[in-house]
Amino acid sequence: MCEMLQVAANDGAVLRYVCKGSKGPPVVLIHGWSASHRSFDLNLDVLSQRCVVYAPDLRFHGESDKPAWGFHVARLAADLHALLGAWELDAPTIVGTSLGCAIIWSYVELYGCSGIGKCVFVDQAPSQWRLPDWTLGSKGIYDAQSLENIQAALRGGMATFADGNAQCCLTKPVPEALLQTLSAETQKCDPEQLAKLMADHAPKDWRPLLPRLSCPC
Repeated sequence: MCEMLQVAANDGAVLRYVCKGSKGPPVVLIHGWSASHRSFDLNLDVLSQRCVVYAPDLRFHGESDKPAWGFHVARLAADLHALLGAWELDAPTIVGTSLGCAIIWSYVELYGCSGIGKCVFVDQAPSQWRLPDWTLGSKGIYDAQSLENIQAALRGGMATFADGNAQCCLTKPVPEALLQTLSAETQKCDPEQLAKLMADHAPKDWRPLLPRLSCPC
């Protein structure tokens, strides 16, 4: 495991991250809701052979602070702005997975694409909600009722939720040790904080923003 470093956000919350690799272009990995930088355990070793890789724990996740405020995608985008400012990277490639994609979209809405080299979006529809003109939303959280269902699951016990959540987030088999790590990382989160953050994230429709992505994606 890599040593965790830290940056303070503009509201004082401490954001922790790992950095691996000594040469090559910078790559930033943004994990999804209820996860941590450990989601990229199988990626860090490979990528760091050719890149300098930064992988933060989002606010409310992993080893980063879990304050009693800030349950908004825009707050996490401001955290990303603080991290990028501290790192002073040259045209990084930013990879978002799930909620990480929405954080990048919010970042672009607030700060533009200046300073970003490229973006990669993994496993996130620009609108999770199923709408009259949109049928490509999330398979799991796609309307108010399904949002309430996952919030109830969170409150029903984090251990059970975490085990099921880890399985749902995978499309290919992974080592049992990694599966246990993913579950353990989810259990570091507070269920009420996750519920509030998902309530902000899930209904957002980022489709109008996509034409503003001026960097290669």
